[in-house]
Amino acid sequence: MNNIDKKSIIKGTISFSLYFILNYLTLVPFKLLGIDYENLNIIIRQIYLLVYNLITISIFLFIYKDELKNEFKDFKKNYKKYFNENIKYWLFALAIMYASNIVIAAIKYSQTGVISTAENEQSIHDILVKAPIYTYISAAFLAPIIEELTFRKSLRKIFNNKYVFIIISSLIFGGLHVLTENAQLIDLLYLIPYCAPGVAFAYILVKTNNIFNSISLHLLHNTILMTLQLIMLMRGMLWKNSLSYQYWLYH
Repeated sequence: MNNIDKKSIIKGTISFSLYFILNYLTLVPFKLLGIDYENLNIIIRQIYLLVYNLITISIFLFIYKDELKNEFKDFKKNYKKYFNENIKYWLFALAIMYASNIVIAAIKYSQTGVISTAENEQSIHDILVKAPIYTYISAAFLAPIIEELTFRKSLRKIFNNKYVFIIISSLIFGGLHVLTENAQLIDLLYLIPYCAPGVAFAYILVKTNNIFNSISLHLLHNTILMTLQLIMLMRGMLWKNSLSYQYWLYH
């Protein structure tokens, strides 16, 4: 192994580890100051988490500043070509994601009699209800950047073999979305819909060697999904308000 490979692996390992370290340290400032985070105003919590996410992104940008500068120049020059060539991989992954979600929902319904979603999706929905602005900005815009720099950019430096990289990066990416503390054995099936876009994004990075291609499609992916969730949430709230109004009107 030459010095360039060693440096690449070290840089990738450090930046990949930073993702978990920074997640672990999120609430440390409050503990040091003796502040009960759970009792803080929800707006203050949203602002803090957004700033923390931006700091996380800034650290990754600093680590990869030279590479990202060159890759952005390339992406800016060829983004139309890249988009036209890579959109089909994302669409294929999206089709697998939705088809597998339907099958998994049907299996779970046959076993439990209840229509349910993945634990991660339910968590996002619950947070969206409590903190819509933070959740939308974080999930639609900040998370794709952080996740691509972590699970694609960093892991690509560690695993030179493209097949090993695609498999490991997608499994880690999918696993972190699925393997929550409340997850059951059947929830492992959700690795299929969560790993599908991970495979697509990893393959796109291998194919183009430019992280901005996977970031842009990940941004598109999350923005569409979060916008749909927000619309459904707003329609649900309007429906509830309408029912409450009708009850008040006729009683």
